[in-house]
Amino acid sequence: MNALQIIKQYIDALQSHDWYYRYSDDHSVYMKGSQEDTDLQELRKQIDVDYQIWNTIAPEDCHGKN
Repeated sequence: MNALQIIKQYIDALQSHDWYYRYSDDHSVYMKGSQEDTDLQELRKQIDVDYQIWNTIAPEDCHGKN
């Protein structure tokens, strides 16, 4: 997978992420969101260290800090 494909995958994952999974009463929703968040953070550390892409897509109350 080339760099552009990885960035596209990252953007797609950010766009489909349930940013408010922490508020779910359904434990399976919470666990899925938590794992997605962990995976997104790992990708972010590699390709978006300054949170530029993240902060463009995430709701304001979920913005990362650089």
